[in-house]
Amino acid sequence: MKLFRKPQLGLVLSGGGARGLSHIGVLRALENADIQPDYLAGTSMGGVIAAGYAAGLNSAEIEQIAQDFASPRKLLRMADLTIPRKSLFRGERLLTFFDQHLHGCTFADLRIPLTLVAVDLNSGQEVHLREGSVAEAVRATVAIPGLLAPLERDGQRLVDGGLLNNIPVAVVRQMGADVTLAVDVYSSNGEISFWQELGQRRFLSGTVGELIAVLGDSLELLIHQQSENRLRKTPPDFLLQPPIPSNVTVVTGYNRIPELVSLGEETTQPILPDLKAALQPQRRWTWSRRPR
Repeated sequence: MKLFRKPQLGLVLSGGGARGLSHIGVLRALENADIQPDYLAGTSMGGVIAAGYAAGLNSAEIEQIAQDFASPRKLLRMADLTIPRKSLFRGERLLTFFDQHLHGCTFADLRIPLTLVAVDLNSGQEVHLREGSVAEAVRATVAIPGLLAPLERDGQRLVDGGLLNNIPVAVVRQMGADVTLAVDVYSSNGEISFWQELGQRRFLSGTVGELIAVLGDSLELLIHQQSENRLRKTPPDFLLQPPIPSNVTVVTGYNRIPELVSLGEETTQPILPDLKAALQPQRRWTWSRRPR
């Protein structure tokens, strides 16, 4: 007997701060082509975008939330500065923001199966978040060490998953994806880094600023190296790398949302014919015994 089965698509969205806003354009191009992911995995900003989409928001709604969030007044409201013991920011206001826009949903409530990647500083292990509060999981995967405090729960100290797996292709394959599409926005630009720029700010000048710049550049190097190794070890079927402008960094560039969204959409267009072909229902044979 012949059966036809549509291959399952797994979409992987990498971390990259403001660069990750180009993920919205990728989603828009897929929507316009009537292609919907069957599984989603994301790290850091990629996890933020993936969580919103899995919860039922479309690309236009996600872009509108980003536009609202990007205003200087809103950004300042998120900045709950703390005495720098664990980080510069506590992240409690950010957690409230995520919970509000995700309507308090859990992973069981999501429209599309989702995995968010974090790292547990206590065990040094990669952690795949698939249960409980989605807002808490998003808050964990965006916790850049030194900048945002770790999310502490169940004996774990969870931080940005990009430290160990910024492009979690293997994760969506484990979830059941037959075809994988990965979006990598964490490209090196050779310009002054966000961390160097932050370290030069007046309120962080001197020894503390230099320390932040060195720590941040070390993290960037680590993430680049592990991302390259991951892509060599587990290459996706389709890989998109939008040409992000060099002055868009971890936190700078949120005022360029339309441009970044367009870059993501334009980068996706050329692969759509091949992606559609890969997702065509495939013929499979099954055998059954005839009753005697």
